[in-house]
Amino acid sequence: MSALNLATNGPRMLTSSAPDLIALSTKLAELLERETAALIAMQVHEAAALADEKMRLTRRYRATIEELRAGRTTLRETAAPLRIELMAVATRLADAARENERALRAGRAAVQSVVAAIADAIKSNERSTQTYRPPRQPPMKPRLVAGVAVDRRL
Repeated sequence: MSALNLATNGPRMLTSSAPDLIALSTKLAELLERETAALIAMQVHEAAALADEKMRLTRRYRATIEELRAGRTTLRETAAPLRIELMAVATRLADAARENERALRAGRAAVQSVVAAIADAIKSNERSTQTYRPPRQPPMKPRLVAGVAVDRRL
């Protein structure tokens, strides 16, 4: 759409983009919900397998939103049923993203505590093996003799 068409027609209607945005938002919300469920169930491999798809859908979602902003599309001009559906899916996506973030933070905290416990165990093991070694002492310094007295009376 050219600048002349934008100036004469005003903001573009979201009707043509709303179904695409709804479908994309639904897919992304479902993926986040699956990833969150996998993280809660401690199925890290399953959650990690979803990472590439999650990034792809997130990039598409951002690009779609930016495209709508660039076209100066407004939600108010969308047909009421589509607007209601779009608001519902946006709420679902926001909730899924919030829960996913919580699960990721909890998983990260769990991993960090396991790593810290392993590091502490290694440190304590090193301390326990140190008791078998002779204590480290600095090398003896030679003593200087300032003078020698010899008793020849014996």
